[in-house]
Amino acid sequence: MRIFAAGILGLGLIAAAPVSAQIAGSMRGLSGSPSIRGDILREAPADPRVAQRVSIGREVRDIRDQIRDGRDAGQLSRREARALRREGLRIEAASDRYGRDGYSDAELMMLRSRTEALRSAMTAKRTQGLAGK
Repeated sequence: MRIFAAGILGLGLIAAAPVSAQIAGSMRGLSGSPSIRGDILREAPADPRVAQRVSIGREVRDIRDQIRDGRDAGQLSRREARALRREGLRIEAASDRYGRDGYSDAELMMLRSRTEALRSAMTAKRTQGLAGK
């Protein structure tokens, strides 16, 4: 009887092993590590440098809109607005030039710092325009 019970217990353990492996495999996919299931295909992530290029272009467009708003509100003179717009165009031209062969980390940092400097200059000039009125 003991041999029979041991045999049944052994078969039960052997049958349960694949079930535990399936559970561990599905949990691995949920934990953030690559899933071991091969039937779920994911799209390859987009190149982050392309997204950064779009991000820089969007930021410069937003700044350009704020320059226009400041000019319309009388917070910026025509001369100030023109100088700020020209700097925005220079940043966009550099972004296009660097983006042709892919951005290096240094180029991205330079573009981001120039964009932030433009945003700061625009905000400062608009604020000075408000204080003068």
